[in-house]
Amino acid sequence: MSNLQGRLTALSPEQRELLEKRMMERGLESLMAIEEEQAASKKELDTNAPTFIPKQKRTDAGIDLSLFFFSGDGSIEGPDKYKLLLESATFADQNGFAAVWTPERHFEDFGGLYPNPSVLSAALAMTTERLELRAGSVVLPLHHPIRFAEEWSVVDNLSGGRVSVAFATGWHPADFLLASNQIPEYYANRKQEMLQNIELVQRLWNGEEVPFTDANGVVHTVRTLPRPLRQPLDIWIATNGNPDTFREAAKIGANILTGITGAKFAEMEANIDMYRQTLKQYGFDPDSKKVALMLHTCLGQSDAEVKAKVKEPLQAYLKTFIRQQRNLISEYSDLSAADFDSIVSRAFELYFDESALLGTPDKCEKLIRTYRDIGIGDIACLIDFGLDHETVMNGLTLLAELNRQFSLERERVYV
Repeated sequence: MSNLQGRLTALSPEQRELLEKRMMERGLESLMAIEEEQAASKKELDTNAPTFIPKQKRTDAGIDLSLFFFSGDGSIEGPDKYKLLLESATFADQNGFAAVWTPERHFEDFGGLYPNPSVLSAALAMTTERLELRAGSVVLPLHHPIRFAEEWSVVDNLSGGRVSVAFATGWHPADFLLASNQIPEYYANRKQEMLQNIELVQRLWNGEEVPFTDANGVVHTVRTLPRPLRQPLDIWIATNGNPDTFREAAKIGANILTGITGAKFAEMEANIDMYRQTLKQYGFDPDSKKVALMLHTCLGQSDAEVKAKVKEPLQAYLKTFIRQQRNLISEYSDLSAADFDSIVSRAFELYFDESALLGTPDKCEKLIRTYRDIGIGDIACLIDFGLDHETVMNGLTLLAELNRQFSLERERVYV
């Protein structure tokens, strides 16, 4: 066991959980999984491990492609901070993509362009015509259900009924400075608070009069305005792959937004199968719900060309995350330079080989088909991880061709 793996093993369950949640927020692999992969990679290079084979070939299942934003640097100076978001969303709208996702991020340069998805979605409502405008995600415990319903109903009206929202519990204590209730118990119970508030949001969105108590103890029954166009609100739950969250989402008939963490294909397939069984158990049509998977994305004419372009920004992306952990977990603070470089290098290779849409259209098409066969219904393509504007837009042109191919297949299925 390496020194790094020993330190990771020594983390308490709470520390590991927090570390994994922070990694999921960035779509990163589990550090322990990376270490395990490093050990496995010491085998003979000419040993061909069997390719993962899904339980079934879902050739009759459609899959959507959407664009996902998360990493925009909020510290950059000057104009045009949102040029990539606006231009790529317009491109996606004109080329048949399903949706654009914008997140909620606070107090860090990394992702700092996105403090409020409702504001950005309102802007996108004015520049697009058919894309779904998805929050990916709203940290619901930071928002009063009334304020949420009001803001997003405005966006829904501006967009002509194109709003869809993923909810998250939140994970960073500093973010809860924004919450109206800052007692420690509120942060500790944030998952339950999220689920309770989802119910209130749904009732308000549906036009119900809902009672709330003011500071003087007086109960007011309120009905939010303006009334939204889309009924009911399309809801997603963000998860790092925790089976319990898949189960809780199924119980309320929510879609799933997830990313690549420590889970491999088989674990993800098992979670999705359990999710669909639970949907059916609670009276929901499993075929009416989707699991969306966030993947780093950049397409090019050759794998070598793409690898050269994405290596520096993706490794910088990974280093930013790992450096942040040094201030979070003391046992993780004494990484040597060799450990640090080893993790980043191996994580990049894993991402490029099997955990992202990086490379030629043929390479990416095969990965998309594998994920479709394990039950993924939407690939949320994360494109803002440090690449230059021209590279991103050129890659989107190739991605649009793949999207058209899958759209034609989907149309043949439903004819």
